[in-house]
Amino acid sequence: MGYWTDKCVIVTGGTSGLGKNLVVMLIKKGAKVAFCGRSKEKMEKVLNEIEDKNRVYYDTFEITDDNKISSFVKGAEQKLGSIDVLINCAGANTARASVDEINIEDFDLMFKINTVAPLVFIKECYKGMKERKEGLIVNILSTCCLFSNEGLGSYTASKSALDGLTKVLRKEARKNNIRVCSVYPGGINTPFRPQERKEYLSPDSTAEAILKALDIDNNIALDEIVLRPFIESNYC
Repeated sequence: MGYWTDKCVIVTGGTSGLGKNLVVMLIKKGAKVAFCGRSKEKMEKVLNEIEDKNRVYYDTFEITDDNKISSFVKGAEQKLGSIDVLINCAGANTARASVDEINIEDFDLMFKINTVAPLVFIKECYKGMKERKEGLIVNILSTCCLFSNEGLGSYTASKSALDGLTKVLRKEARKNNIRVCSVYPGGINTPFRPQERKEYLSPDSTAEAILKALDIDNNIALDEIVLRPFIESNYC
């Protein structure tokens, strides 16, 4: 039996890309998985790949709706039990622009999706973890937190804000025996990108690498994971 067997895991953004691969792999590893997305069509495709639907809880909603997040977490707990692991995977880069041309509405939306929504999920799941003195929170960030690229101001700012919160939470959570891991993926070949990039990381291998890395001895604090395609060199 591995770490993931019978763990109750929430995965946000679980209907496409890396999130979908995490959901499918976690189920194969014996976890109970609650996952969400915004597309009913994509949700149906994921459900078609899942044989035992008694071990999953799912819903589609706009992640910018705080009340929907709260209801989703409560529903997951009622069906699957206490939440052991939260994987904040949902994210969006809805607009590119130089900093002087950033549209404030686009900026606000990316902060809502990439910073506020993950924080709301953390707050909802942290309650039970704190009571039980056990848990794992994994925030899927981006290598944009580790370097600066032109044209990605809003996305970088929103992901970096979550990165900052994650680092503070990591210190605060340890007294409650809760682990907090930051994952910084580089380019992944998913529908998140407008064009296919076969030389980038595959969502399948990236998901497998993350889950394997986290399946470790309880005495090891795995605080950060950086995954880049071998061709990527913009990290200085």
